[in-house]
Amino acid sequence: MNSNLFDKIETERLISEKDTVLIAFSGGADSVFLAEFLLHMRDKYSLTLKAAHVEHGIRGEESLVDCRFAENYCRKNGIECFTLHINALQEAKAAGQSVEEYSRNRRYDFFASIECDKIATAHHLSDNIETMLFRLIRGTSIHGLCAIPQKRGKIIRPLLHISGKEIRTFLDENKISYCTDSTNHCSDYSRNYIRNDILPLFSALNTAYEGALNRFIESVKQDSDFISQQADNAFASVYTDNCIDTAALKAYHISVIKRVLLKYLDLYNLKADEFHLNEMIRLLYTSSRVQLSGSMFAVSAKGLLRIADLAEKDKSAGFAVTKEKYSFKDFLNKCELCGKKFDFCCDYDKIVGSISVRSRRSGDTISPAGRSCTKSLKKLFNELSVPVENRKSIPVIADDSGVIGIYGYFADERVKISEKTEYVMVVNVSMEDKI
Repeated sequence: MNSNLFDKIETERLISEKDTVLIAFSGGADSVFLAEFLLHMRDKYSLTLKAAHVEHGIRGEESLVDCRFAENYCRKNGIECFTLHINALQEAKAAGQSVEEYSRNRRYDFFASIECDKIATAHHLSDNIETMLFRLIRGTSIHGLCAIPQKRGKIIRPLLHISGKEIRTFLDENKISYCTDSTNHCSDYSRNYIRNDILPLFSALNTAYEGALNRFIESVKQDSDFISQQADNAFASVYTDNCIDTAALKAYHISVIKRVLLKYLDLYNLKADEFHLNEMIRLLYTSSRVQLSGSMFAVSAKGLLRIADLAEKDKSAGFAVTKEKYSFKDFLNKCELCGKKFDFCCDYDKIVGSISVRSRRSGDTISPAGRSCTKSLKKLFNELSVPVENRKSIPVIADDSGVIGIYGYFADERVKISEKTEYVMVVNVSMEDKI
C-alpha cells in the first residue's frame, strides 16, 4: 500500500489516537481501498471504525446487491455499518434539485447524524482533478482551483494523493473484491463526462498528466493559503464595529481585497458571485448601496462599508407619544433648575393644527433652527451618519403644515423657541410594545 498515505496521516494530522472514524462506504473500489487502509491503521491508532452506506434506489437490484456487499464486508471486518435507503430520482425532483446535488446532500446529512470523531471519504487524486476541471469550466477563483480540501471540519480525505488507477491496481493484485457502479460508464452526468470523454484526451497528450496536475493543485493551494493569511491580517486591521474602513482596505492588493470582502460576507452567511463582488469593490470608491440577497445590502457611506438589512419595518409598529404643555417660565425652570433635557420641544403657539409622529416619508424636508437652510431628511440623515436601516425608526414630528422636527436632533426654524415664546410643547416618544 502506498507509503505516502501513511505519511499524510502523520503530516496532516488527519487521525488522532482512539478516534472513531466513519467511512463513507459505497462498496466501490475507492471506498473499499479506504476501508482497507483504515483497517491497517486501526491497531496503530486504536481506532473504532464505522461505515455509512447510502443505497440511492437508482440501479434497481444492482444497487441492492451493492448494499448487501457493503453490509457483509463490514460484518466480516468488525466494522459497525449504518445503511440509508432513498429514492434519489423522485426525491430530487420533488426537492427541485439535480440528482447529483440531492444525493450528495442526503449522504452528508446522513453521515453527520452518526456519532464519530472523523468522517473519511474516498476522494482520490483523479476525483480532485475532475473537480478542478469542473470548476474551471464553470468559472472559479484561485481558491476553487485548489479543488477538494484534505480536511474540512470532521471530514478527512486521506486518498487525495493517490490515483484511481493505483487504487484498482492494488485491489486487483491483492484479489480484494469491490462493486462496480454501471452508471459510471454513462456520460450523462457532468463528472462522468469529464472522466470518460475529456480526461482520456489529456492522457493522449501526457500519460503522466495526473502527477502534473497534482503539482499544479498543490502550487495553487500554497499561493491561496498565503493570500488567505494576508487577507486575515488585513481584515483584522480594516474591520471594526461591524464595518469595513474603505480607505484602509483600498490600500491592499485586489486579491486581498476580494478575500477580505468574502470573509466579511461570510459573517452574515452571505455568498457573492463575481458580479456582486465587483459591485462591492466599486462601493470602496463611492457612497452607494448594492443589493446582495433579498433585503440584505452592502452600503457605503462616510468612508465605511457595512452590511445592512434594509427590509421595511413592520408597518403595524408605531410610536408611543406623550405631549406636555408648559408656560415658558416653567419650561425654563425644568431645564435650568432640574437639569432636564428634552428630545423635542417647540413654540406651542406656532404649531399649525395638530401634531403627529411618524416615520420619514419620501420628499420630507426641514429647515433646522439656526441653520438658514432647507434640506431633505435624506440629506440630513446622511450628514448625521444615520445608518440607512435605522432611519425608519427615527420619529419625525409634523403638524398640518409639514415637518416641524426630528426627534432627538432638532426642531424646524418655524417652531423654534425664542424670547417671545409664551408656551412650550414638549413631545416624548418611544416605540410601542407589540404583543
